[in-house]
Amino acid sequence: MPPAPISAPRVVLGIAGGSGSGKSWLAKAVAERFAGRSTVVCHDWYYRNHGGIHDEAERVKLNFDHPDSLETTLMRRQLDALIAGETIEAPIYEYASHSRKKETRRVEPRELLIIDGILILHEKELRDRMNVSVFIDAPDDVRLMRRVRRDCTERRIDLEETLRLYEDYVRPMHHRYVVPSSHHATWIWSQLEDKKFPELLIKDLERRLDGKIAA
Repeated sequence: MPPAPISAPRVVLGIAGGSGSGKSWLAKAVAERFAGRSTVVCHDWYYRNHGGIHDEAERVKLNFDHPDSLETTLMRRQLDALIAGETIEAPIYEYASHSRKKETRRVEPRELLIIDGILILHEKELRDRMNVSVFIDAPDDVRLMRRVRRDCTERRIDLEETLRLYEDYVRPMHHRYVVPSSHHATWIWSQLEDKKFPELLIKDLERRLDGKIAA
C-alpha cells in the first residue's frame, strides 16, 4: 500500500532562472530523488487564458514573459492551500492555442513542495513562501538553443515564431525582470561550471527534511 500523503510541506523549494535554463530538469531530478515525498507546481500552469483572442495581430502582441501574463495570485492561493495540507486542482495551459483547458490537474501536498518558474523570485508573494531557492545561471546562447528544441518538439511552435518571441519578449524581459530577481535566491547555480550542485542541493534538502537544518 502506498504511503499516505503528508499533511503539509515541511520545505518549500523555489527553482528560478531564464527560459531554457534547466529549471524543469532540476525540479524533476529533485522530485525523483524524493519520490513519494515531493510535489512540483509550475508557474507556467498559471498563464492567463487568451483562447478568446482570434485576431492574429492581437495574438502576436501577447508577452508571455511579463509578470502580468501570469495569474500569480491564483498560484499563491493554491500554494497556501498545499502548505495547509490541502489538495488543489491546478490549471492546465495549452501553449499552442494560448488557452487554459477546462480540465485541471490534481496536486496533493507532500513534505517537499517544489516551485518552478522564470518569475517566481520576482514575485514577493511567491518567494515569501519559500524556505530555500535556486537561481540557475546559464548562458543566453545555451538557453536559446534549448528553447528552440523545446518549442518545436514539445509545444508545437514553429522556429520563426520561437525566434520572434525570443527577440521581442524573452530576451528583454529576462534582463528586465528575471536577472534582477536572482539576488533573492539562496544559491545561484552557474550551471555549466558546477556539475556537482544538484547533488549538493539534494543533500541540503535531506538535512532540512530530517530536521538537521531549520526549515
